[in-house]
Amino acid sequence: MPTTQAPGEPLNGELIVNGIRLHYLDWGGDGPPIVLLHATGFLGSIYRPLAQALTAIGHVYSYDQRGHGDSERPRNDIYGWDITASDLEGFILAMGLKGVRGIGHSAGATAFGAVASGRPDLVARALLIEPVIFDMQDPAMQRPSEMRDRTLKRKRSFDSVDAMFANFEHKPPYKTWRKEILRDYCERGTFVGADGKRVLKCPPEVEAEIYTTSRDFDGFAYIMRCNAPLLVLFGEQSDAPGLPLAPRLASSNRRVVIVPGTTHFIPMEEPEQTARMALEFLGGK
Repeated sequence: MPTTQAPGEPLNGELIVNGIRLHYLDWGGDGPPIVLLHATGFLGSIYRPLAQALTAIGHVYSYDQRGHGDSERPRNDIYGWDITASDLEGFILAMGLKGVRGIGHSAGATAFGAVASGRPDLVARALLIEPVIFDMQDPAMQRPSEMRDRTLKRKRSFDSVDAMFANFEHKPPYKTWRKEILRDYCERGTFVGADGKRVLKCPPEVEAEIYTTSRDFDGFAYIMRCNAPLLVLFGEQSDAPGLPLAPRLASSNRRVVIVPGTTHFIPMEEPEQTARMALEFLGGK
């Protein structure tokens, strides 16, 4: 159940989904439910500008995926893209929701595409921001991901929030983020370790495990089969694998927009523009 709400802050709550304790935020708002799901390695609270804007058209919830943020971190072999989608379905059901309007970023977008495809009773429409999708028929897409090795080498602790911010603000991919969103990530995406340092809440091993299984899940096929209305956003300068597939996604129920001057991290770079598009699409019929 949600805890007491501090002024200007969302309600914190937790529930059990697929045997895992998930932490969620209730951002409030009036109207039908909206669920927001974050990208791999992050957490729901750093989408604050988007979540707060959406309270104008609905009751907004976000949650931290297993192994992320303040949710439970099971052993490393209980992660995968199919599990991410299953947890999303389970969260919606556990909250007693149906016909939600969804917003997902990166892996969160892929999960929403899958759930909207298989459970149209649970997801009425969804905004998919940079879904991680592959053409499974392309042999080049079957090579092992280099992201796993890079992720395992990632620095996981910092002397302070300020030190983490200084370390990230001029490095990709964070250098294009709005400074206030990066600051939010440095504060809320870490905890104070036994040595007093700030430690990433999502361990690199968890993030790497998810990247390793990315090509085992055909998110592209799920989205192509989905009959629910979808708005799919890609960053013009994205290096993610979904951008080349954008022309094939467009259909009568799927609108595809390439956002100029952005990368894979559209909500962190252009939060106001993202909110405007979300309000227009999710507020429509």
